[in-house]
Amino acid sequence: MTAALTAPGSSAVVLELHNGEMPLTVNDLCVTNARIVTPQGVVRGSVSVLGGKVVHIGPAQPARQEVDAGGKLLLPGLVDLHVHFNEPGRTDWEGWAHGSAAAAAGGVTTVVEMPLNAVPATTTARGLALKLAAAQAHSRVDFGLWGGLIRDNRADLSDLIAGGVTGFKAFMYETGDPTFPAASDGVLFTGMQALAAAGLPLLVHAENSDLIHTLMGDLQAAGRSDTPAWLDAHPPVSEVEAVARVLRLARAADCRLHIVHVSLPEAARLIVEAREGGQQVTYEVCAHHLILTDQDFLRLGNVAKCAPPLRSQADVDGLWELLLTGQIDTLASDHSPCPSELKEGNIWQSWGGINGGQLTLPLMLTEAQRRGLSVEDAAQLVARHACQNPARIAGLSSRKGAIQVGLDADLVLVDPQAVWTLQESALKSRHPWSPFIGRELVGKVERAWLRGRALYADGAVLDNVRGEWLRPVS
Repeated sequence: MTAALTAPGSSAVVLELHNGEMPLTVNDLCVTNARIVTPQGVVRGSVSVLGGKVVHIGPAQPARQEVDAGGKLLLPGLVDLHVHFNEPGRTDWEGWAHGSAAAAAGGVTTVVEMPLNAVPATTTARGLALKLAAAQAHSRVDFGLWGGLIRDNRADLSDLIAGGVTGFKAFMYETGDPTFPAASDGVLFTGMQALAAAGLPLLVHAENSDLIHTLMGDLQAAGRSDTPAWLDAHPPVSEVEAVARVLRLARAADCRLHIVHVSLPEAARLIVEAREGGQQVTYEVCAHHLILTDQDFLRLGNVAKCAPPLRSQADVDGLWELLLTGQIDTLASDHSPCPSELKEGNIWQSWGGINGGQLTLPLMLTEAQRRGLSVEDAAQLVARHACQNPARIAGLSSRKGAIQVGLDADLVLVDPQAVWTLQESALKSRHPWSPFIGRELVGKVERAWLRGRALYADGAVLDNVRGEWLRPVS
């Protein structure tokens, strides 16, 4: 050996040999002795990383840093398509620093952040610029940004598309937020036509707004402000009707559609039938709709308030049947935190959202095993629906979503045998409340790497790496 040199363009070390053999590249990182969750199955071996990419899966290769996984699971970093970090404008609700730290601690290495709850909303070029500046300054994980389609911003769509949004989000349900009004059917349809021409998806919150608000008005007029009133105001038909209607609109506009936080098997089956008929449509289900029921909501109250609401045990079981047969596309968190005091008051006053961005991985590993899956099958389910599929939907599969040679080395080391009880102190969110506090979980994130650099270890989010903005690649 005559020299140790830094290879141009990377941090690898090249050892030049006297005997004329090919130079030996020493990688940046090698995670050894792991059960590696790949798209082809779980394999035992090592993952080697160079220049932020996976370069080899198999026997260990020389590396400047070697981490022994001890036979534990090595998953790809999760890709969460549905988070609300509320910055700029409502940073005190969460902010990019806290929200992305919570994601990292849960093994989420890529997020696509929603356009609402920030002020201004991401519905104009200015709103996008402000959101991007906040994310670039503070995000610990890689990120994309959804733009918004609202009642009066169709003239802004072209600027948002040129600005690099991943796609667009619209509400059929009027939330009462004046910065993000619901889109009428006419706005939805014409917006879909514009997005179809650009090849971008429209994400839709599908609930029938008029039906819900009429019921809410009647309930309030009758003096109802109890917890069950929220369920009464959001009956199953409000979701099923809206899903059927938006499917028809998207089919006519030939627009890619992604329906968020589907809570009912009946609504999900409409989507599956449309897809089987050739329509470009996908959908997500959140961990809270796969684990908690309406009875949990009645027991827990405001901390479990969300829209659509938690549903019956039969609905939860029906969603699991769809998930286990591969008919659900993606898992997401719909991480929507707020200051704890905004979860107080009566059921109409309380903020409707779940703080869950850190919990998708352990919750799903736990529940899948409770329902009879082996730990490796549970890990593959998570990798497929919370990593691979969302990366594809967001146009990021050339970099994200799998442990595969050539993709970013976003890696999550999980101890599948760890049994632990969730405490507030474990949550990295600015406001660490959750309906899952006190729940016993099986499987815990031990370490995470973003593009091969240490992101999370020993219960702490590290300062080794900052998130990058990811634009979609069609």
